[in-house]
Amino acid sequence: MEIVLIRHGKLKIDISGKMSASDFGKRVADYDRSGIDTEHKPTNEACERAKKCLFIVCSTLPRSIESARALNIENPDMTNHLFRECEMPYADWKYPALTGTSWAILFRILQLAGYTSNTESYKAIKHRVKECAEQLVKLSKKHESVLFVGHGAIIWFIHKQLLRMGWSGPQKSVKKYWEFGVYTHKI
Repeated sequence: MEIVLIRHGKLKIDISGKMSASDFGKRVADYDRSGIDTEHKPTNEACERAKKCLFIVCSTLPRSIESARALNIENPDMTNHLFRECEMPYADWKYPALTGTSWAILFRILQLAGYTSNTESYKAIKHRVKECAEQLVKLSKKHESVLFVGHGAIIWFIHKQLLRMGWSGPQKSVKKYWEFGVYTHKI
């Protein structure tokens, strides 16, 4: 059995400028509606790996579905909201102005500590990740090899969950666009 987790392609949207926490919340919504930048193509290795998988899973977010198409997958076998990115908290603060990356790091740390403004809780994320991992395992038992075209944070959590469930895979989760990790389990 095999599960491949691949991070989607680079997005068309830029969140690098300085903004308030409130503006960051609006950018997160824009980010979730954004598709991928087609100028940043997947690697040949990623396309080859995807082609070997017998069942394809995507989230319902455009960047997941468009990334599958860029990997030469016209129609994923499953598109499910369960596999969406971990929701990003934000606040309605007007000050200070930080970069989007700074807000993302700050709010992820706050989320892990229990902050849930405008989003799902860390506990809810952990529960959802467990469901995702169990579903991927069930699909791999049925189809032998499964590809999940996903998102950075949810992939990181699924990576950790698969290793806890006894799967073999890379020690570190994928970080870069189009990077993938292969997880195997002997029956």
